[in-house]
Formats: sequence, C-alpha cells, structure tokens
Amino acid sequence: MGFLRKVYGILSAQILLSTIVAGVIYSSSTATQFVQTNNWMLLIALIGSLGLIFALMVYRHQTPTNYILLTAFTVMEAYSVGVVVTFYEVQSVIEAFMLTFAVTAGLTIYTLQSKRDFSSMGAGLFAALWILIIAGIMQLFFPSPMMDKAIGIGGALVFSLFIIFDTHMLMHKHSPEEYIVASVNLYLDILNLFLHILRAIGERKN
Repeated sequence: MGFLRKVYGILSAQILLSTIVAGVIYSSSTATQFVQTNNWMLLIALIGSLGLIFALMVYRHQTPTNYILLTAFTVMEAYSVGVVVTFYEVQSVIEAFMLTFAVTAGLTIYTLQSKRDFSSMGAGLFAALWILIIAGIMQLFFPSPMMDKAIGIGGALVFSLFIIFDTHMLMHKHSPEEYIVASVNLYLDILNLFLHILRAIGERKN
C-alpha cells in the first residue's frame, strides 16, 4: 500500500502542476498569443520531453536527481498540453477534463478491485499505439475532419485500456523501487486520454 500511495502521490502532483501550467497559458491572452506564434518552443518541449524520458530511465533510482528530472519532464509536457488547449473553446476543455477524471477514476477503481490478469494486453496495446501514430502522421499530410474525430475516439479507447494495463502492472509487476516508471506511465496515459477526448469532442476556436 505504501508503494501505491507513493505513486499516486507523485501522479497527483504531476497532474496538479500540469493543470496549473496549462491553465496559466490558457487564461492569459498574452501567453496564448506567445505560444501560438512561437512554434519552436513547442518543438523544444517535445524534444526535451523525449530526452528527459531517457534520462529518467537512467537515473530513476537516484534521489533527488529523479525528482528533478521528473519535475522538468512534467513542465515540458504541461507546456505542450497548454499549447494544444489554446486552440479549443473553454467549455470543450472543461468537458474533456471532467470526462478524463471520470474515466480515469472509474477504470482505476475497477482495476484495483479486479482479480483478472491484464498483463496480456500489452502487445495488443502497443500495436494499437503504432496504428494511432501512423494514422496521426497520415492526418498531417491528408487532413480530414472525419479522420481527426476517429483518431480522437480511437486514441481515447486505447489510452483508457493503457490505464487498466499500467494500473495492473503497478499492482502486480513493478517493484517498489520503480515508483518513477509507474508514475510516468500513468501520467502519460491520463494526459493522452485527455488530449484524445478533447480531439474527439472539442470545438476549436474560430
């Protein structure tokens, strides 16, 4: 139980920090204009996130280095989310946030109480993730509103299943020393669930 509390404590802090950073960007017209007109900042955040993931895997057992890297990674991800939400109406962002919270809470409670073994889902989920990535690349070159909604719905389903899978792995597979890996996995699941729900139901600003 101590391991679970530690992971969900870290995860809660990550989500809170992400909400604050994205909220500040969204609520400030100056910040919104800045992030929308400086695309290079988003590119740096995305590349930085990838670099920090690798660094986290190397230093995940070294305190306080792991927490410093985790905080930097969370800020990078939060900035990326903040950029995305600026293109959507506030009602859509709130609805996506509430749906993400409800789905995450429901799936977490279900998985924590379930006696089923979900570890076999891994291969199928990673295959589905690659399909999503390929579909996203195709959407860049051949944009289609219908395909965009389909990717949003499909991605929301995939990352909902990832929440079940990673929660199960947290309970039954991860050792107590892997609290950084467990929290990052769930954080990315929840973040991507939110972004895909927003993509599926969100109304873009004119």
